Amino acid sequence: MIKDLILLAVSFVLIAAAMEDMARLRISNIFPMLVMGLYAVWVAVAGWESGIWHNGVVFLGVFALGCGLFALRWMGGGDVKLMAACALWFDWLGAVPWFIYITVGGGLLALVIMAGRRLVPQTARANSSLAIFAAKGPIPYGVAIALGTIMALYLTGPNPSGMARLPDFVRAL
Repeated sequence: MIKDLILLAVSFVLIAAAMEDMARLRISNIFPMLVMGLYAVWVAVAGWESGIWHNGVVFLGVFALGCGLFALRWMGGGDVKLMAACALWFDWLGAVPWFIYITVGGGLLALVIMAGRRLVPQTARANSSLAIFAAKGPIPYGVAIALGTIMALYLTGPNPSGMARLPDFVRAL
């Protein structure tokens, strides 16, 4: 029950980060900090395992890769921090499907936003406060990071404790 609540809390934090990224093209530092803090709570509840250092290596690798992408201006700083914080939840085996979910989700997100920018009338885009409607503007990749992480948490499971499952009240729906 407690594990389900922690996963649900992480999901809500990631959804809030995605919504902020869509609206402002920014991700506040509080969201990566909450994701990392909830991971500490997860480890306290699920129990410490000897292979948890793999999560740290994935975290450092993703952060280093993200810093390189940020230096090339291919990724925003908030996206890098959120992605590194999310990486902390996965070991080497869990990181592979996580990357796939994020990558495929990011590609689909880019296509949807590009189509949306063309299909939404100019007057509606001009009067909107959403940053995603900026012509040829950046893609809020935090959305793909958030949704890919939520999918990976529920489908492959975080480390430690292996396979996660959907809470009973969600499965009943």
